[in-house]
Amino acid sequence: MESQARASVKYLPVSSDIPPLLQSCKKRQPIPINPTEAWQRFTRRTASRKQLKTALHARQNGLCVYCEITLDNSENQNIGSHFDHILPKEKHPTLTFDYDNLVLSCFATGGEIKADEQDTAPVSCGHAELKRTNNFHETLFIKPTDSNCEHYFSFELDGGAIPHAGLGSSDTDKAEHTLEVLNLNCLRLKRLREDTITQLYQIVSELHSDNDVLKRFLTLELQENKSFINARKQHVG
Repeated sequence: MESQARASVKYLPVSSDIPPLLQSCKKRQPIPINPTEAWQRFTRRTASRKQLKTALHARQNGLCVYCEITLDNSENQNIGSHFDHILPKEKHPTLTFDYDNLVLSCFATGGEIKADEQDTAPVSCGHAELKRTNNFHETLFIKPTDSNCEHYFSFELDGGAIPHAGLGSSDTDKAEHTLEVLNLNCLRLKRLREDTITQLYQIVSELHSDNDVLKRFLTLELQENKSFINARKQHVG
């Protein structure tokens, strides 16, 4: 029942609907002298922070733009969310207040889930070590704003995210680098994706004899605000 839908980094179309307070700040500081300090001043303002978070949450259908986990309660793990610059503001000051360089990523601080012997690096996405420290190759990093970003990845039954089999060598390198930078194959995410895929197949199997009920179920389960939506689409869409 697999389809051709595939993604890990979720496509985020360029938007002209920029939050007013962010737009105003960008006009005042098109190239901040100290991007980190300028950004901290902006996010310390409750109104600015709330307006931007609301806009990004709606734009991303309530999902982390990197791993597609639901940001509300983050699958009951209570890991929260944070603003992430796709390309680092320290290297690109002009992108500090660029709406199309900003996303909501899971994990509020990165310290919500501790490593253990089984999962030595459970933190992913914007707070994954390589992404957080800007230690990645920008030319190899697949951005959510790249129009073809959803065509680089596939999902295995065990929850693993892999480069799509149809990619050429250069695109495979990009997919592998992006998966590593965002730590999208940490044990925590693989388990969550595997549970989602397994449960979907089980329910589809149980409903296969009633086509109308199955269609209604899939309509609900394949909504754009569902966690791991593209893994769902690939396997049961």
